[in-house]
Amino acid sequence: MGAPRSRTPNDSGAWDIAGALYPDLDSVEWIPSDDADVFRLSFTSGRESRVLKMARDGIQAVWREIGAFPAMRRLGIPELLEFEHTSDDLPNLGIEFHVTRELANPAQATRAMSDLWIDDQARALDLAYWLGDCTRRIESLDWRQVPRANSPESSVKIGDDWRMPQYRQLLTRADCPAWARTFLDRASARVCRPEAFDAFGGWGGEMLRTPEGRFVLIDWPGLGAAPRGSLAASALEILLRFRATDPTLLVERFLAGWLPGGLDNSRLEDLRLWWTHGILWWAGLSLSLGAPPAVDLTDVYAAAWHSLETDDPASWLSGDAAAADP
Repeated sequence: MGAPRSRTPNDSGAWDIAGALYPDLDSVEWIPSDDADVFRLSFTSGRESRVLKMARDGIQAVWREIGAFPAMRRLGIPELLEFEHTSDDLPNLGIEFHVTRELANPAQATRAMSDLWIDDQARALDLAYWLGDCTRRIESLDWRQVPRANSPESSVKIGDDWRMPQYRQLLTRADCPAWARTFLDRASARVCRPEAFDAFGGWGGEMLRTPEGRFVLIDWPGLGAAPRGSLAASALEILLRFRATDPTLLVERFLAGWLPGGLDNSRLEDLRLWWTHGILWWAGLSLSLGAPPAVDLTDVYAAAWHSLETDDPASWLSGDAAAADP
């Protein structure tokens, strides 16, 4: 995450892989990405474009996806990429990769969501329900049944590496309120033990869109064991992409898909913890990536405080409460 995109991609490796798989290969075009070398493949025969994703040195994202995605699809999560080819087809090259058909990119998928709310709110509400239902199905997976998924012990380390640098950005500022410091300490204490990682998750919130209008979940930096409520908070944030003035109906449908039996206090507190974490984490990340040290975080702290003090998740997404959305 946050890797510079001015690096030199492995063009020669992409040509070797694509040329071995497709005799009608015409061109290979790099698509900047943080965790892999990604290329769009075009063909002379009229074949539809494909996307080749190759591993980068020291980053296991592609290796993990090759092992995990087929198993997750078999376990009831079809909303994942389906591979046309993987490195198993060319084992002698020594590069982990997979090839999929090209789908509408994340920016196009986001625009489709906002357009849907304007043009067909009934379908938008169905999509919100699907997102909740998808969250429920993913959370229920057992990491031990998913090849290459991160174990609770690994997830503790990964979470600490992602969380603490951003938290420190806030904790070292004089304007960090006492209640925010208390929350950050409490959130860290909550996830310092493997026992806290009793659900499945690790989705980064990006989606592609198929020509048929279905959405595909991509970007899984923490795929594996996850704290309960963390995936739901990430999925709830996706509802902001509808750009609804009043998100109440969208949130109600999301919750109906996620928790058919209703949102009890335990699940509310899990969701609240990770929603508030997200607000503060994004603010810390912005500082880490070069935001001015004197930036005013008043709206960020107001949104975080609102989620701590208010039991209605729909209100967390409304108006000023959503000001911290990245």
